[in-house]
Amino acid sequence: MDLTKPEQMLLWATEIAISGEHTDSLHAIETNSDLMQHAQIHKLLPLVVDAVYSQPSAIDWPEFPLYQRNTRIQVLQQAQRSKEFLDAYAKLQEGGILPLVVKGCVCRAVWPKGDLRQSADEDLLVRDEDFSRACAVLRELGLVCDESADPKKDFEIGWRRPNSTLYIELHRRLFAPDSALGAELEALFDGAFDRAQEYEVEHGAAKVRSMSPEDHLLYLILHAYKHFIYSGFGIRQVCDVGLWAKRYAAEIDHPRLMKQLDQVHALYFAAAVFAIAREDLGIDLHLQECWNGIQVDREPMLRDLLDAGIYGGSTMSRQHSAPMTVEAVRAARSGQQQEGLLRRIFPRREALERQYPELREHPGQLPLVWGRRLAKYRREIRSDTNNSPAESLRIARERLTLLKLYGILPDRTGKR
Repeated sequence: MDLTKPEQMLLWATEIAISGEHTDSLHAIETNSDLMQHAQIHKLLPLVVDAVYSQPSAIDWPEFPLYQRNTRIQVLQQAQRSKEFLDAYAKLQEGGILPLVVKGCVCRAVWPKGDLRQSADEDLLVRDEDFSRACAVLRELGLVCDESADPKKDFEIGWRRPNSTLYIELHRRLFAPDSALGAELEALFDGAFDRAQEYEVEHGAAKVRSMSPEDHLLYLILHAYKHFIYSGFGIRQVCDVGLWAKRYAAEIDHPRLMKQLDQVHALYFAAAVFAIAREDLGIDLHLQECWNGIQVDREPMLRDLLDAGIYGGSTMSRQHSAPMTVEAVRAARSGQQQEGLLRRIFPRREALERQYPELREHPGQLPLVWGRRLAKYRREIRSDTNNSPAESLRIARERLTLLKLYGILPDRTGKR
């Protein structure tokens, strides 16, 4: 596979960072602005800076101290976010609510240098009956949410603290319940609260409850899978999956995990993610022999995730390709015909209610919402050179081929 030099340097720097071994002999990295730009797209700047700081190419590069300062700021902000989050978590427990921490600090705990893994938000899963009370506790702590949020109806609500970088996503469901795919994935986590266990986080300074190691690995894979269907996922999620699988290898029933993944057409996707973690990032996964029979070509996925950046957000054209891939999966799951271009431009009210909650109370505003969406799209095209309908269509076609390659969509013969 042909990688650009900055892409190869990014993989090498990430491998150094997650190996926990700071050695100049592992790889000689050419440190420059192209590498740092790739690191920022994948939200890996602190790890890359830490991996290369003693390299001659970094020492001799005049701009490197600026990136070191930015890294220190990001690490300090993460430490403050973590403290505020754990305070909020403790308050929820004091109120008789027992949330499960998802990703975030429990993922950082399996990284060799977890302080360098950044989290833009922290995710909490609470039981359905506790959701409204949890919202009330967060509000008492001074966090605010969107005025249109409805604790009785929304499956997740984002909470932000003013004058802080803390952002908590409070979930009553792990996946959106308003789609066939979301319901399919959510069903795999029935009983997750009963199987939950406690984990030490922040270097042993606190303990939190999260899903069992096997449930959490399944979730990390399916969270990446969901983003892959939309517009892609980045290197950091591969690291999360690989490092979690390595740490908890002895506690995971891999045949059962494979059966669950196969059930939602994610088995070959997972195998490709594991292959990238092992072959391109040097993570010794300790996978069980049952995976040996799954043969996949990891290189097309590696190409896609390098292009995608974190959560597929590298370009607006890529983000605007998502409706086409999502619609293809929806049609395949439901056995219905795919909706045409006109329907994607003017979606049904039900498809827009999450993004535009006002439609729940005022369905007659649907034409106004259509107009706002089109006006926003025109503004984005004018203001962003990496945004064009033709490029979105090209990316969507390439990504539909990928979805077929990894068995997410049936190929022309109907096989997955």
